[in-house]
Amino acid sequence: MNYIEIVIALIIMRCDDYLVNAGLRCSLNKYPSLQKSVLRIKKEDLEAWADVENLIEKGKEENSDIRVKRYTGLIKELGGNTVMRSLLDLLITLFCFPEFGAYLTENFGYSVNIHLACLLEGRIFPGEEEIREYADLIEKICYVDRKASPLQYAELSLDERVMGYILGGDALSPLLAPYTKLFLHQSSDLHEAFVNLDIIDRGSDFFKCGGKILQLSGKGGRRFIVKHIAKKLGADFLFLNIADFFRESGKERFEILKSALIREAFFDGTGICFFGITEDFLKKGYDTNARMRRDLEVLERILFSPIKEAGISLILCADTGKSLLQSTEKGEYLLMELPETTDYEERKKLWSGFASLYSLELDADRFSMRYRLNPSELSVVVHSFLERRPGVEHIGEEEETLFMKLCMQRAENEEGLNVGRIIYPAQRLNDVKIKPAIRSVLNDVIESIRESPVVLDSWGLRKNYPYGRSVSLLLSGPPGTGKTMTANAIAGELGLPLYQVNLANIVDKYIGETEKNLEKAFLFAEKTDAVLFFDEADALFGSRSEVRDAKDRYANTEIAYLLQRIEAFDGIVVMATNIRSNMDPAFLRRIRYVVRYDNPDEALRREIWESCITEGFEHDEIDIDYLASQFDNFTGSVIKTVFLNACAYAAGRGEKPGMPHLIHAIRHELEKTSTVAFSADTLGKYAYLQ
Repeated sequence: MNYIEIVIALIIMRCDDYLVNAGLRCSLNKYPSLQKSVLRIKKEDLEAWADVENLIEKGKEENSDIRVKRYTGLIKELGGNTVMRSLLDLLITLFCFPEFGAYLTENFGYSVNIHLACLLEGRIFPGEEEIREYADLIEKICYVDRKASPLQYAELSLDERVMGYILGGDALSPLLAPYTKLFLHQSSDLHEAFVNLDIIDRGSDFFKCGGKILQLSGKGGRRFIVKHIAKKLGADFLFLNIADFFRESGKERFEILKSALIREAFFDGTGICFFGITEDFLKKGYDTNARMRRDLEVLERILFSPIKEAGISLILCADTGKSLLQSTEKGEYLLMELPETTDYEERKKLWSGFASLYSLELDADRFSMRYRLNPSELSVVVHSFLERRPGVEHIGEEEETLFMKLCMQRAENEEGLNVGRIIYPAQRLNDVKIKPAIRSVLNDVIESIRESPVVLDSWGLRKNYPYGRSVSLLLSGPPGTGKTMTANAIAGELGLPLYQVNLANIVDKYIGETEKNLEKAFLFAEKTDAVLFFDEADALFGSRSEVRDAKDRYANTEIAYLLQRIEAFDGIVVMATNIRSNMDPAFLRRIRYVVRYDNPDEALRREIWESCITEGFEHDEIDIDYLASQFDNFTGSVIKTVFLNACAYAAGRGEKPGMPHLIHAIRHELEKTSTVAFSADTLGKYAYLQ
């Protein structure tokens, strides 16, 4: 018989002896498996057991069987007293022989509990404080129903994880396995940290100096940081989403899971890391499924503090920068916040690090300038790229386009973006028919954007401009003069996506919601280096009014927020307005470039008409000179609409587009926009074609 089998046989014999002394003989006759366990024990088995006990007493059990070491280790953790040893023996026997519970109930009136262990050790009338001490100790290895009255009669049992541990196993508890992951600090899968090294050092030093609970707030690779802290500590960590603890039904189930988690960490000598502590999780305040409150005070009392009191290192990954703990002492608790954004140098380290790690040939300077993703987002993007392009090394134009789209998708998922649409423009500045003076300003804008990293980073001017670094452009002028097309062409010229904000999704009647929606748009543009485009910008950036009521006050607050956000923005923003005079003067002072669009003159109208006739386009005679001079109020947008309608009219008749079709489309356009009756004289020499 092995050591544990002898322990089981001996505790059965002790129970039987107690009953014999109480006048009850042959108590084992109805329980053959228990009787067989006792009868199996031989003299040499007892001698071997006594030899082991002698070694344990002398502290020389290191070379013993793993079951002996773990059993004796548990006894030490349980206080090393005889009551707790008897209780552990009873629990082991109950697990191995389920009929032991029936045997105890028949003969003692209850199954395994603290009272029975006290009886076997002659502690017939233990005090309440003593019982609570025993309960606190045994709770390390099994669930204790604290509502039981009296507590000493609360029924106890071991689960598979505890018994597996005693017998030498290390499998994760079946209760926790579905949603708990064990990180081994010696894992070779963890690559080096490229940024946040100071946070990793501070976190590991905190625990080395006796710290108990570390809170990592913010976003950007918190679990990756925790793994590096664990590696520096030489400790394994259990990772689990805190919401999983509140998805089970009822408080009792929660207590069972919590008890299992603490035991798991206790047996494996691991720390615990909770993630998923989001604003949404904390806002709910009450979990209807588990019928439990979960505000900060309750979380600390029922979950965080018990883990701390069990001597287990605890790390909390939270979105909020607010302290999750109120009653924990300063020396035991540390709150560290990750930076909200990564600067150029940090992004360069990240891109260079991932490029070196996966043997990718890419321009770290350019990628660092374009994409403002945090470490976690960038890691996801790189791994998504490698899944789609396995084995690729050189990053060419096609691969860079894929990177751009993956970055856009990641930022869109991360921000929950729903306030606009992404456009990948095909237009270039040469496609926009504008006056030379305007083209010169737009070329300056493009050059300013392209050289921004050189000016701000290489030349070291970023520190001189803590705000106002954005390249901002205001396009003003009548409808149809090319403002929207210009915004698309700027993005196309830079090879960047355009993010066109939808005002209908931005403006909200509820206080503060408009600002929240705007923040989503700005964050998205910052992370992806998309060109942020506000059409009809005067609806948002309009002049502040005299405050007559609450509505005026909150409208002015929104404008003030926009002014501050534009200054803090570190990207490219283009705004278009039909009426420049509607813009707030304070806002105009913060714009780096302002361009005024007018209706095209005759020469520009001629260029626009000519641009409609693309290479390979079959048509009959079209009088460009007549069209450009005759209709002097046509904007570029109107010209393109007329031409498209004329082509559709010709195609419907199976004819090549020509002047008759254009005159037909022009007449419809004039009738649509004029408030007076149409006159044939307006068409001039081609009036006969109407």
